[in-house]
Amino acid sequence: MKKRVFLLAGLGILLVLTLLGCSVGGERLSGITSTPTKTLRPVFTSTMTPTATILPTDTPVPPTDMPAPTETPLPTDTPVPPTAEVPTDTPVPPTDTPAPPANTPQPRPTRTAAPPTNTPKPQVQFRVKDIVAFKDGSLTETGMHNIYFTVVAANGAPLDGIILKDVNNSPGEQVITGNKGPGKTEFTMWAADYRFQVAGNTGGQTFTSETTHVLSVLQGHAVWDDLIRGGICADQAACQALGPIHYSYNVTFQRTY
Repeated sequence: MKKRVFLLAGLGILLVLTLLGCSVGGERLSGITSTPTKTLRPVFTSTMTPTATILPTDTPVPPTDMPAPTETPLPTDTPVPPTAEVPTDTPVPPTDTPAPPANTPQPRPTRTAAPPTNTPKPQVQFRVKDIVAFKDGSLTETGMHNIYFTVVAANGAPLDGIILKDVNNSPGEQVITGNKGPGKTEFTMWAADYRFQVAGNTGGQTFTSETTHVLSVLQGHAVWDDLIRGGICADQAACQALGPIHYSYNVTFQRTY
């Protein structure tokens, strides 16, 4: 590139010198008429200047001998994930169930235990079956205020000679069934609270027994439900509104065996 510039600059200098030489020779030959056709000036009408012009070929061209980019080979051997292989030799369950050996011992039938024939002995030998208060003649002071006892067996048959004893007072009074009818006896209440149970019989045998709740004609001491069941009053408020009154009780004891 630099050689070209120097060459062009040299040519330009030579051209200038030639033009200067021509002009000096012309002055010397001014007295000689020359043929205009011999003038060679038009040939040197070039407008080239000694300034070096950078040609576009100065742009560095990448060398042609560079190795061409090689194409990246696509992996043709990319491993393919293995597919789940279905076992072709899966064992098939046998369709024929083997028969049990002929001598397999068979389980013996279990025997359900029969309920005991003997009924368990109750905790007490006599229980309170029923208590009911009722109007005995009149609810006023002219009315009766007794306890009418009945003692029966488990099948309902009356039992005579049964001793009933009051355990709420000391000493407690006693009555014996059979003196007021089969299995029956009576006791007259006064201004006290009473609770009775079966104590034994006239043969000297003792019994276990439930005990009655309070039996009384004192105002507010009786169990209101006893009076309501006997029709003396409709509810507790009505019973309380009656004030001091007279009434009697029916009490039944039953043997439990």
